[in-house]
Amino acid sequence: MTCDRKQEIALRIICALNGACAAIFGMIMMIWADDAPMGLSDLVPALQALPLPGFMIENLFWPGLALLLVNGIANIVATALFSSRKAAACAWALAAGILLIGWCAFEMLYLPNVASVFYLVIGIAQTALAAKAMAARTAR
Repeated sequence: MTCDRKQEIALRIICALNGACAAIFGMIMMIWADDAPMGLSDLVPALQALPLPGFMIENLFWPGLALLLVNGIANIVATALFSSRKAAACAWALAAGILLIGWCAFEMLYLPNVASVFYLVIGIAQTALAAKAMAARTAR
């Protein structure tokens, strides 16, 4: 099993975009927790369906923090590591892909939406590419 250059580039791009989107939207949700732009505040009533403590679903701060930490940081770390420590980058990319799959599965149970399906597919692709890259590195 080998991971060719195109697959590695695809994995880098997925990690960079996932990290940037999660960090940006997570920070927007945290900063404007009660009045977020782009219709994000419309999510607050839907959050009430989540099995979380009340203070975590009264506004967008906690979901934004979770988005930043769970999906943003892992992908940003993976992206940063690709230039110097590819084995560690692949491990971080794999972890980030698995976290994204879990995030989307949880969200689809309680807040089904098209974005969750899209990111679930992205998470599956990221996980598969990272696993293949890790297998290729250990086979060398």
